[in-house]
Amino acid sequence: MADYNSIDDFRAREGYEIDGVWYPRVTAIVSIKAKPALYRYYASMPSFRAADEAKEQSALEGAAVHEAAEAMLAGKDPIIPAEIRPSLEAFSSFLQNYHVTPLLIEERIKNKEHQYAGTIDVLAEVDGTIGVLDIKTSKYVYRDYGMQTAAYVAALRERKDIPPPQTSWILRLDQKSSCNKCGASLRQKGGNTKVRGGISRCSHQWSPMQGEFEFHEVQEYEHNFQAFLAAKKLWEWENAEWLK
Repeated sequence: MADYNSIDDFRAREGYEIDGVWYPRVTAIVSIKAKPALYRYYASMPSFRAADEAKEQSALEGAAVHEAAEAMLAGKDPIIPAEIRPSLEAFSSFLQNYHVTPLLIEERIKNKEHQYAGTIDVLAEVDGTIGVLDIKTSKYVYRDYGMQTAAYVAALRERKDIPPPQTSWILRLDQKSSCNKCGASLRQKGGNTKVRGGISRCSHQWSPMQGEFEFHEVQEYEHNFQAFLAAKKLWEWENAEWLK
């Protein structure tokens, strides 16, 4: 259970107040699920503090990518820092490969029936299909993301002022460099550099950092939504004292 200073601290960190009603946040609910990849990451770092600092820096980088991508979708021309430019070049490639019409961008939404709220990245029409588009800057598309986007889809389907989403997608944006000699890849995230593959004794000759995108449609909406509701039950159990 997280260490909160007060009920106000709990409310601020775990949810949103909308129209005078407090709702738990989707990402807080999903975070109750165990994350083996995150545990392995912490175990690989020299200290817990170092892992926390790198995680915070990685989150800042991810937020910068989100902000720039959403500005581009809104028709703006954002100033893009050099350190994230390859990821945004990959985002431009995505927009060139798919016909994307944004309907909502960075919008806070709620589900009255199941009592939760969240902030979507984008509701868009992509190649004629309306769905939730969630932007990630992770190394992989993790299965957990399906729970998050299913919660957003269910909340948006309550609204009468927009076309109901039919599906959801994960758009993963990343950037890495490749060794011209052995094919190893180098990825920098949160101030850390990771080299994977190739030959360990190679005197690497790295290419310029290149962006890449992975566009993945999330399947099994109902299964994912039921998993989200189960996670919400566990989140409520974990935070029962604060919820009183």
